[in-house]
Amino acid sequence: MEIKMEKINIEKQGRIIIPKKIRKNLNLRNGETLSIEVVKNTIMLKAFKSVKEFSSELKGCVKESRINPLELKRIWRM
Repeated sequence: MEIKMEKINIEKQGRIIIPKKIRKNLNLRNGETLSIEVVKNTIMLKAFKSVKEFSSELKGCVKESRINPLELKRIWRM
């Protein structure tokens, strides 16, 4: 189930709480790092994965690849 929008409040010290169903849907766990970006009048939060986490999640998914690892890293950063 995809959640398009949720209304939340800003607490003291500027804290916000990401609703549980959104955290569950995006598989976000306590202590994970998010990146924040401001574009015009919009705040975007994105799940941040280190290269090590990203590559370990891919392990076993791809049996053989002709893509140069440096090219894959460049694509991943887009």
